[in-house]
Amino acid sequence: MNIVLVQPRGFSWTPQQRVEKVACVMPPVGLASIAAVLRRAGHRVSIIDGALNSSLTNDLLADRILAHRPAMVGFTATTSAFPDAYRLCRLVKERSDDVTTVFGGVHASWGKGELLVDYPAIDVVVAGEGETVTRLLAEGDRTSDRCFFRNGGAPAGGTRETPLVNIDDLPFPAYDLLDGFPKRYLSPLFSYPRAPCATVISSRGCIYRCSYCDRSVFGAGFRWNSPEYTFGQMERLYRDYGVRHVNFYDDLFTLNRPRVETLCRRLENARLPLTFNCIVRIGHIDRELIALLKRGGCFMVSVGIESGDQSFLDAHKAGLDLESVRRDVELLHENGLWVKGLFMMGFPDETESTIVRTRKFACSLPLKDANMTAFTPFPGAPITATIGDYGAFDNDWAKLDCVNFVFVPSGIASRRVLEHHRALFYRQFYTRPFMRRHVYPKLLFRSPHSTARLVRHARTFFSFRRELDRQAILQK
Repeated sequence: MNIVLVQPRGFSWTPQQRVEKVACVMPPVGLASIAAVLRRAGHRVSIIDGALNSSLTNDLLADRILAHRPAMVGFTATTSAFPDAYRLCRLVKERSDDVTTVFGGVHASWGKGELLVDYPAIDVVVAGEGETVTRLLAEGDRTSDRCFFRNGGAPAGGTRETPLVNIDDLPFPAYDLLDGFPKRYLSPLFSYPRAPCATVISSRGCIYRCSYCDRSVFGAGFRWNSPEYTFGQMERLYRDYGVRHVNFYDDLFTLNRPRVETLCRRLENARLPLTFNCIVRIGHIDRELIALLKRGGCFMVSVGIESGDQSFLDAHKAGLDLESVRRDVELLHENGLWVKGLFMMGFPDETESTIVRTRKFACSLPLKDANMTAFTPFPGAPITATIGDYGAFDNDWAKLDCVNFVFVPSGIASRRVLEHHRALFYRQFYTRPFMRRHVYPKLLFRSPHSTARLVRHARTFFSFRRELDRQAILQK
């Protein structure tokens, strides 16, 4: 069977999203994993990444898809990308009605068979992990309990329980099917010492239950690749593609301590010229772990801090306290790791005072980079059912991207106020004395590839900076 897997463009052109297209373009590793399984089963598979080719119209993307003469086209989509993905799906279906269209990803995992009611161009919805179910579909088998289709016009679901895949049994993702991999894909600026870079997902699931997190795909469990499998994948990326840096896209990379210890020792002993980034959770950090990460080649760690107000952490990110955040961030910094803080703005019950508290807390920490996202009530998140009790929610799926402030808490006058404070956050964070002392003198030499990108796209970055400055001085 000829099968085409598609990542849609799926964006709206806010200033931040415009600059992100030249600052960071990540490969669709989930699609590459499904493609590898299908290829191993004997199918002919292609991947079309609309996000990588965002200048193309959906008409042109549809032409590219149908040029492969596919019997099945699979779309992956986040919530914000779903409307654009469906527009592309409808074009494909209009031009070739005999093609089976399949939707997967986080939004499909939430919507399941209900999406078939309002979106007639979709033939099948896959909920949860896609490797096994997509392979069964290609074999004509719709009995998986994660498969939803039309039966006499009405949505129906499979009847046979599909066990979770042993992720060590999966072939390595088919990176070779990604156009221009790895050079056309871009890691965040100054987050790596050498290019090219690649993304690896070495675990699935999360044991924590944050109020804003949609866990429709992997559920509440936690599974991981063995250190041998992960090392083998990294070695393959280095040997076959010349990759020099790996971004681990795991929510809980360090949760299984023995796995991380073994992997870091393997990397140290192999002496591969590879570095990596990962996320570490506050409360699971000590000097021994930091030393292991550094010896294994860790270049930067990200920590989820979210807020500088303890009441918000208690309500939305259980098990985290500000004292532990400060202790662990300082420990990471003192031991030579580059630390990036992940923050969020616009929580239920947020006020301008709590936003200022978060900004001051962030600026007081030895963080060398930061990301501020908009609190976003995704359809499958626990908080979404009652979000209307806390403020005004613009439930436009295309805007649910953690960039647009779709939710405005009752204690905030308007969306414009949130945008104003986000701009102030970035402005004050990146102009504080710590950055001038510890970051900027080394920054241009830290990642020569990033410096070249910064120069090449200077006009875009300066335009974004002017927009931030404009928002920072807007009258509320």
